[in-house]
Amino acid sequence: MDKRSCCLSLETLEEDKMHERRREFEILAMAMEHASDSMIVTDRHNNIIKVNNSFLKTFGYSEQDVIGKNTNFLSSAKHDPSFYNQMWNTLLKEKHWSSEIWNKRKNGAVFPAWVSISAIMDENNKIQNYLAIFTDLSALRESQEKTLKLAYYDQLTGLPNRQKIVSDMEKRNPVVCVIFNIDDFKEINDFYGIETGDNILNQVGQWFCKMNFFPYRISGDEFAVLLYEHFTWSDLRNRITALMSLLEEKVFFIKNETINIRMTVGAAIGHGKLLTRADIALNRAKKNKLSLALYAEHENIEETYRSNMKMRTAIRSALGKHRIICHYQPIINLITGNIDKYETLVRMIDNDGTIVPPSAFLTIAKKTKLYPQITLEVLNQSCSLFSKRSEEFSINLSDSDIRDPFIVKEIIHTITQTGTASRIVFEILESEGIENYEEVVEFITSVKALGAKIAIDDFGTGYSNFENILKLNVDYIKIDGSLIQGITDNSRHHIVVETIVNFAHKIGAKTIAEFVSSEDIYTAVKELGVDFAQGYFTGKPEEIVSSL
Repeated sequence: MDKRSCCLSLETLEEDKMHERRREFEILAMAMEHASDSMIVTDRHNNIIKVNNSFLKTFGYSEQDVIGKNTNFLSSAKHDPSFYNQMWNTLLKEKHWSSEIWNKRKNGAVFPAWVSISAIMDENNKIQNYLAIFTDLSALRESQEKTLKLAYYDQLTGLPNRQKIVSDMEKRNPVVCVIFNIDDFKEINDFYGIETGDNILNQVGQWFCKMNFFPYRISGDEFAVLLYEHFTWSDLRNRITALMSLLEEKVFFIKNETINIRMTVGAAIGHGKLLTRADIALNRAKKNKLSLALYAEHENIEETYRSNMKMRTAIRSALGKHRIICHYQPIINLITGNIDKYETLVRMIDNDGTIVPPSAFLTIAKKTKLYPQITLEVLNQSCSLFSKRSEEFSINLSDSDIRDPFIVKEIIHTITQTGTASRIVFEILESEGIENYEEVVEFITSVKALGAKIAIDDFGTGYSNFENILKLNVDYIKIDGSLIQGITDNSRHHIVVETIVNFAHKIGAKTIAEFVSSEDIYTAVKELGVDFAQGYFTGKPEEIVSSL
């Protein structure tokens, strides 16, 4: 090949390379124009030489506004100089940098974006240009904020919620937590309607804010406040009392009516488990009908809660492993001296074989769904035993048992199937109070139609009165043990017992004296005309393992 032909070949090759590079630039320019992300090309001094359409749309500028300008004008005030120094140091060293950064639009609004900046090198491997790609994160951040608001803020009142108070307590370490519960809020909802109740909740939240408290709505009718300054118990009590006094003076508006609101309050001071401890204090205030209760560590309430939880587990285990058993206490006919009846008394056997008395587990069982299971276990065991015996026997029923349709159905089925309907006595614990006499009367009518009898237990104390006895058409009145125990040395007790006996005889009911613990008491109740005696003097509760 001659020299001229060689030169022509080199020129052609060079033209092909230039054409290929030009084509690459055209493709790059086209991609840049149609890219959804904002893109900027600058010279080595960071002056803008090219932007794409997405940049103009996102930032709100025209091309004439930005070409030739240094990118500094896009910076927001959200980052300090050290941020940008670190950015440029990384770019110069690694030729690439990326991070979230806040930028400023033409209208002055700042927004978050993910920015990726790459250095473009020349043939001598020196920085010639920079290419910056911006991904607008505004929509993402807005979505995240909405999600966060749903998670941490109450949708009705706009106040921070329970999740938020837990988060704030972990981060900010408050020293006081106070929980406010609106008294009788259910009645407000029932009487005025849920919409009005919601309105009241909003008004209460706004009132706390006006009082310079920053409330959280932690449940339906409960608000909580965190305090960060140290208080003595006396100071905290005084501050809460003053706040509640102001609340009592506050008038809340419901359409054309006004109402006043009262609250029950629980508070805790310290640095650990404040929300739990304030809740414990609130529950104690409700239980004891107090307006305010403060959590005091020396009362060891948390240990009581742990003990209760342990007992729940033990009861559940005992039910599952047939360790709920019955003991039977004889009831003596005071005329004949014979054992005519037995009262069924429940016991629990612990894992180690220890017999647990009812006082240790029944109260806890009543607060759970385990209590109905215990009632049915007692019913089944006693009916099975006395289906083979001739005496009467009694079991205790609470008001909640009688109001439970499933329990009532099982009672009727069991006493019918075992043939014990004519010998069973249902002792109603009237001392606990009866919430719905109509349901109780309906139950009594149903079981008495089958031959069962009814006894009122603990009569003479608590809520018991003669009118209730007439309503319930009872067969036996069991005179409360506290009256019987004092009958020999307290004339008032003697008079009350005598009155109950006379009343019972006039309405055709029999009387049973409980807690007959000595011969003197036995003689005294017999002389007063009491029909039956029950107590440690006449016989302790024991298992019955064989039939007569």
